[in-house]
Amino acid sequence: MYDLIILGGGPAGLSAGIYAARYKLDTILLEKEYFSGGQVLNTWVVENYPGFKEIKGDELAKRMEEQAEHFGLEIKQETVKEVTLKGEENIFKTAKNEYKAKTAIIATGSKPRMLNIPGEKEFYGKGVSYCGTCDAPFYKDKVVAVIGGGNTAVDEALYLTKYTKKVYLIHRRDELRADKILQDKAFENPKIELIWNSVAKEIDLGEDDKHVFIHNKKTEQDKKLAVDGVFVFIGYKPNNELFKDQVELNQYGFIRKQKMNSLETNIPGVFAAGDILEKELRQIVIAAGDGAKAAFEANEYITKHN
Repeated sequence: MYDLIILGGGPAGLSAGIYAARYKLDTILLEKEYFSGGQVLNTWVVENYPGFKEIKGDELAKRMEEQAEHFGLEIKQETVKEVTLKGEENIFKTAKNEYKAKTAIIATGSKPRMLNIPGEKEFYGKGVSYCGTCDAPFYKDKVVAVIGGGNTAVDEALYLTKYTKKVYLIHRRDELRADKILQDKAFENPKIELIWNSVAKEIDLGEDDKHVFIHNKKTEQDKKLAVDGVFVFIGYKPNNELFKDQVELNQYGFIRKQKMNSLETNIPGVFAAGDILEKELRQIVIAAGDGAKAAFEANEYITKHN
């Protein structure tokens, strides 16, 4: 019986692990991937995390993991298959083991949303990507399309220009949602061409005629855009499959906050942190802060109930 189980090894989970270990809680972190870090691993350069003018995403994740282990956090790379959240005894079953804890922190994060258009699944990994950092080197001196208008889409479009000949940035509205500093960089970059008020309808990246069909919502015109690859950045879907019938969620599937100043879920002793939570701003620093607060609340809970 552990004091605390942390589900998920992104910035929220690792930060929670650092604080829990410093509180001397008997804690284990369960992460399904071989490396901890979550979405940070797919981030080219982080420029807005305090203490670093810039740092590669995978390097930041590595430092977080090493710091957590330095303080004594136990990390297991195992995929959790089943979760039972009861408050006083929370059970996490993997293919190999069963873990129990007095408290739990859910930090499962989210995953990229798909367009759900013809060709997307067929060409996934064969021209359709959700990670510019991972796949940009495959498109040296080629033409790609980036779909989206938020921070991630613009940031990845800028990164792709380091490799590609041209980047079409396709957005369904007539203005971007990204931070002004990123917008300015995109507008100033000669390799980026903005395509406004448009949505992708079909992707075909076959050998002979690689293209994406786009539809202009204002003119109602369709256009065939010749590209070698398509990068999709239209938001994220919460990873809630393991507990969606136990923890209260909002209409979008993110864990609902029960109190303004608390990260405790509707289940006593079960807390949430990071991008799985309903929130206005999804940033690494916010996730790390969530993790610290969730660990603090878990420690307080254990202290009161022992």
